[in-house]
Amino acid sequence: MIRRTYLYLLCLFLTEYVICMSEPNIHDPVIVSRIKNKRGVPVFRGTILENESSVQLDQPLQATDADEMGGAKIICGYRTLSAKRSSCPFTVQMIDRKKGTAEIKLKEGQKLNFEKRIRYKFSVVAYDCGEIARESDRAVVYVKVLDVDEFSPKFEKTNLFADLREGKVYDSLVKVQAIDQDESQQYGKICSYEVITPGVPFSVDNEGTVKNTRALYYNEMHSYIIQVVAKDCGGKKSKPISINIRVKEVCKNGWKDFPSAMEYLPQSGAQKIAPNAHLDWCDGCVPEKVSLKMHLATKHIGKGCDRDTYSIASQRKLCGASGESIDLLPSPGVGTGWTKNLPTDDGKESDQIFFFDGKTNAVEVPKASFNHTLHKHFTISTWMKHTFSEDTEAKKKAQKEHILCNSDGDGMDRHHYSMFVHGEKFVFLLRREAEDETDMDVFKPAEWRWHIPQINDNQWHHYAVSVDFPEVRLYIDGMLLIPDTSNEEILDDWPIHNSKKVHFTKLVVGACWQGKENEFGKYFHGYLAGLSILKDKTESERVIRCLNDCKENLEFHALSEMESGTSVSFNSEMTEFSITSHNITEVERLLHEVSYINSRRYPTPGRRNVDMRTSILCKEKETILPLSESYIMVQQSTQPTLTIQGKSNIDASVKDLKAGRRVFEDIGINVDMHIQGDFVDEILDDTNNAVQDDLNNLNYRAKAYKLQKKLEKKLKSQKTVPDDALLLDRCTIKAEPPLDFHVEHMTVPVDIMTQFNMKLESSETNSGLQITNADKMKNYELVLQGVTYVHSNAEMLSSRKFVLSCSSQNGRFISNDFLIKVVAMHQEPVQPVAAHAEKSVQHVQQSQHMNMPVNSMGMVNSSSPNVGMVAIIVVCVGFLMFMIILGVIRIRATHRRTQVVQVEDKLDMEWDNTELNITENPMEKEVFDYEEEVRKPLQDDSDSDDDISSYHDNSDSSGEEEETERKQKMGDLEWDDSTMSI
Repeated sequence: MIRRTYLYLLCLFLTEYVICMSEPNIHDPVIVSRIKNKRGVPVFRGTILENESSVQLDQPLQATDADEMGGAKIICGYRTLSAKRSSCPFTVQMIDRKKGTAEIKLKEGQKLNFEKRIRYKFSVVAYDCGEIARESDRAVVYVKVLDVDEFSPKFEKTNLFADLREGKVYDSLVKVQAIDQDESQQYGKICSYEVITPGVPFSVDNEGTVKNTRALYYNEMHSYIIQVVAKDCGGKKSKPISINIRVKEVCKNGWKDFPSAMEYLPQSGAQKIAPNAHLDWCDGCVPEKVSLKMHLATKHIGKGCDRDTYSIASQRKLCGASGESIDLLPSPGVGTGWTKNLPTDDGKESDQIFFFDGKTNAVEVPKASFNHTLHKHFTISTWMKHTFSEDTEAKKKAQKEHILCNSDGDGMDRHHYSMFVHGEKFVFLLRREAEDETDMDVFKPAEWRWHIPQINDNQWHHYAVSVDFPEVRLYIDGMLLIPDTSNEEILDDWPIHNSKKVHFTKLVVGACWQGKENEFGKYFHGYLAGLSILKDKTESERVIRCLNDCKENLEFHALSEMESGTSVSFNSEMTEFSITSHNITEVERLLHEVSYINSRRYPTPGRRNVDMRTSILCKEKETILPLSESYIMVQQSTQPTLTIQGKSNIDASVKDLKAGRRVFEDIGINVDMHIQGDFVDEILDDTNNAVQDDLNNLNYRAKAYKLQKKLEKKLKSQKTVPDDALLLDRCTIKAEPPLDFHVEHMTVPVDIMTQFNMKLESSETNSGLQITNADKMKNYELVLQGVTYVHSNAEMLSSRKFVLSCSSQNGRFISNDFLIKVVAMHQEPVQPVAAHAEKSVQHVQQSQHMNMPVNSMGMVNSSSPNVGMVAIIVVCVGFLMFMIILGVIRIRATHRRTQVVQVEDKLDMEWDNTELNITENPMEKEVFDYEEEVRKPLQDDSDSDDDISSYHDNSDSSGEEEETERKQKMGDLEWDDSTMSI
């Protein structure tokens, strides 16, 4: 059927083809066009984008044929005709043969270029499908190439420079010009220019003229770098051109090139502050005197300086201060509680700071913690920040504000000794107790008043009153105050007489107790920290200076290079530096040598302001120059990571726990260094609004990036920290659950701490154990490894958990929480021998019944004996017996072949072995020695050295010592087994 269909279709096609071919082709095709030229030739006009392939004609391209039948009436195609001198890049493609429609397209492989040729003219003719094809008359086609925005504008120069004088607005600073390679009017023309640098005071018009939008000044910024782009009418933008616009200042008196900011990398040593600064003096006269004072602001860091690496207690230890000093304002919770209700200020980077409101809050120091009586030798010291009203009338009516006061507890209001602020004076009162009748009516110094400006400046200062009666010395910020009539006043008084009305005294911090009224009064308003008293001796001046030693300051090392007539000076804290000279050049040279240094390994990051005041005396007229201001941005240092490692599970026998078990015997504390976060972002985030202009400087981020790379390079070369580089100042052992002091407690190795003269202190509460004060990491490890846990009722204990954590710099750097579990072992390890096998099995079984499973509360659970465990132990002991007997048999068999008997040498020697149950051949001495060596490895390898030593510490070893002595005397032993029974 299918074959018949195919044959039918083939015949039909051949018939039609023959008929078509046989039809006559009488008429020529005709190209249809609405537009004709003067000669009547059809005309087509079209356009094409230079990056496209189809021509858009103004009318359809179509041809018709008047023939009625066959291929003669069908339009087969079109041909293009062009002048001989040029080829046509276009071709005509048929769309519909019956309708004769077609389209003009770009030949494959051909490309158009508007910039090279815009118009094309060619002719087309249509031809039919007749046996002898007939062609139409030709039609003319005009094709216009349309431009595409191919090219972006370009500037002839990539960099331009311009200068402007400060304080002036210019109509034209510089003119920029760009070109475009596109040839069309639309895309080859620059339509506009644009300043793309944000926030700059400049603009550019469509003609490329750059001008400033406001008056600029040299002290704001010396130069600006702006970027400008050009835009053509098609919307394409050029690459930016950079324009460096320099601000030329009008000559003004003052410092130039004094940096507005500098970054300081921790541990980088001294860094010069203004190495390129120079002084412009525009007046014509020659200066007679030039004075300069540079000030480094550090009052906002800690207690007036970046010195608070460790707590005051730790600083005292590190400075070698006497350990007998009593802290009257201890941090709450360290064995003391009288300061727990005092308001506290920030103390995260240092020690605890207490706030006194001047109205309600004060604390009494318990007599149990400090005996109130003072004698002729002592030192009282404290950190204090205090302010006072500027109102003159208020100063005149100022009340006494007691920092410390020892007064009558009842009956009377006498002050025995006190330290207080009274207006603009710092006052110390010491009323002597009457020693005998002859001393009662003798006037002696009793009150010392110092008029000092530091009292009310609202800044932290350290005050130390050191008494060797009748001499009293006042140290302010570590420096001895030299007394004179302008700053010191001493008042005499009688000694305090004994009174039957008074039965006790009260020592109060922050106010004074009025025993007669039975209330507090004369409250202190301000901040206190580190208030301490050293009794019966005075603190050395070296220690007081050390406690005030500032870790950051200005530095100058060019004293030997100064010219005659020039002088320099520092204040006591090395934060103010002064230069006086008659020569501007000399002042500039010395200023270049002033540096900033911060010797802390981990300084407090942040901003330190620097300002510089300068005056010039010329023709007896003093000119004050504008204040020069800068700041030092101390960057975040590499951060240490404290890691505690060691065994997390400790086994302890009941005997060990009762005697005291070391629970941290193998712990170690490691320090690793790393950079926290993205260094560049930290620098930018730390910068506040006052330095926002500096962030606009394109070089700022590059500088930060260089600093980061420098820090990373230094970190790679120093992956670990020296042992004494980072001191620990606290380790806390937390008991979970809390300790029950009735049956358990923890102890520190006091003998080790004393032997190595350690600075550590410890305190135990039911929460656990705390070890404090700054000391080396190895010392902390040694003490922690010696900490013992004692449980007097260890039979009831199942397990006990402790969490150890350590910190440095008052919690600034904290270690991981190291959890250790102490598991109580309620049976001693079994050491079976061959002859005692049966007895050992019985002993194990009895031990299993006696040592019942222990529940989670540490109590013995007698209701669930572990029968399976007993069976396993019996099987193991049986196997052990078999291996021992097999080993003995094999050894004897070997020695029978190689044994050398020595009997006659020492016949008079016997071994008293009446207690032994095993009978051995007396001639086989070597076999016994070898068996001892065989038995040793049979012990449980899991037993630690500490477990073995603990097991034998309490046993009676006298028998072993006697046996050893007998062996040494007898040498090689021979046995006489005549009295032994098998």
